[in-house]
Amino acid sequence: MKKLIFSILPAFLFAFISCMNMSSGSGENGSVRVVLPGSSRAAYNKDNADKFTVRLYNDDFDKTEEGTLGGVIEFGELEPRTYIAEAEAWNTAENLLEGSGSAEIKVKAGETTDCTIKMILEGVFYSKYMLFRDYSGNMYAYDYSSCAEKKKWVLSSSVAYYSNFAETNNGIYYMYVGKDDSDKYFPPVIRSFADTDKKNYTLPNNNSDYFDAYYDSTTDIYWVAYAYWSDSAKKLYLCKKTDKYAEIRKSGATFPFSSACIATQGENFYYSFNSSDATNQCPDSIGYATFDYTTRDGSANPITTKTLADFDVSGTITDMVVLEDGRVAVLVCDTSSYPSNDSNNQTVIYNYNVANNSTVTSRGALVLLSSDLSLIKTLGWSGERPISATGSSSGYNVQLNKITANIPKYEERNSHFYGPMRIVAVRPKELVIADCGANFVLPDYNEKKNGKMFAHNRLMTVDLRNFAISCKKEFSEDEIKFQNLAVSGSLTVVSSGTTDTTDPSKTWSDGIEK
Repeated sequence: MKKLIFSILPAFLFAFISCMNMSSGSGENGSVRVVLPGSSRAAYNKDNADKFTVRLYNDDFDKTEEGTLGGVIEFGELEPRTYIAEAEAWNTAENLLEGSGSAEIKVKAGETTDCTIKMILEGVFYSKYMLFRDYSGNMYAYDYSSCAEKKKWVLSSSVAYYSNFAETNNGIYYMYVGKDDSDKYFPPVIRSFADTDKKNYTLPNNNSDYFDAYYDSTTDIYWVAYAYWSDSAKKLYLCKKTDKYAEIRKSGATFPFSSACIATQGENFYYSFNSSDATNQCPDSIGYATFDYTTRDGSANPITTKTLADFDVSGTITDMVVLEDGRVAVLVCDTSSYPSNDSNNQTVIYNYNVANNSTVTSRGALVLLSSDLSLIKTLGWSGERPISATGSSSGYNVQLNKITANIPKYEERNSHFYGPMRIVAVRPKELVIADCGANFVLPDYNEKKNGKMFAHNRLMTVDLRNFAISCKKEFSEDEIKFQNLAVSGSLTVVSSGTTDTTDPSKTWSDGIEK
């Protein structure tokens, strides 16, 4: 459903942006005139970039200008100093960063200094779709640019569950577990949704726990991680898709898999697990290992492990991806809720237990790590704050006065997470994340109004250039529910044995947190 990594071509020259010499003047300041690709003075061999931005800056100056093919950008009245010029080429139709580069420029009084910015292709592989699953197990492909539904795969009676969508350079692959009329499960199958490739790949051995799948575009390998039920040590097995699925056993290393996420880039392998109980379904730790994938029985070399506490966050690791520069993005969900007992994960209900003076949590984070798992930055994490009822509850049978909320404030709703679940698309310097959770208002005893839970099912964009988070699309519950959310505990106002739950005028509807 996720997992896209960009192939870097460090020696591939994308374009030249040239800063041309101008005649000297008598002024004390200098200037920079940038000739954009497409003109006679610039070499350019890519047709789908139609907008260029050039940022010129130092400690005392910072300015960004935009231009188009064959145009000119000029920075004037510059103090004679050293500046950094950063250029980006954009495909505006797809909102895609095609290339970028930078150069150091020394501006002289009355002159424009010669310079050439070499722009490197950002990525030849990127998400065209956003791929995710709803709480009933149906799978969706949404167009990245328009946010319009392109395809839906409905969970059928012959399929136990869909899992592990991945968009590769050959199309979209998914893994499913089939079943017969008596609910007997068959070995998992990988299948492509490409119109020209309907071939199924049956995974080896039915007596296995299958955890996750990941596509590594740097090697063009689609990996599936699993462990045999008979292996109490949970040694790692991987399948890679070539002409058929080949089993690779990583002997010599033990990995404490549970319901794990994996991510790979070349020989680097990352996996999540529970640090205290390998059978627990809530991974709270991440491991880093290297392995030799070129042989059937390649050796694995565990390097280091970290827990979420090492990064000052808590909860469950729900997804991870290796970015094109080798950084690792880890998705963390922290909710005071629990799933229903459904072995197929088809109708998961998350219950938020709300009681007076309780702590209610609905938050999450994207944790950016270096390739050796050193912390770089944490994004979208919410702190602790109180939420209070309005008015006096004296004389009422139910008294719900306040709770402690680990939940974003209402004004932070589009810059923080409620419950990040999956990374559904990856583009150059950008991720899209499926986020699902809830915020609350407590009762108004003066007006005899009930409290309310507000469910959120959103696609959130993370810009990795400036670390900004924004809401790309929010679904109504009539459209798509990533999880089926419910409240456990009373949010109603009760007086003399009666409730206001049947009176619509007594229900909060403005969505504003108190």
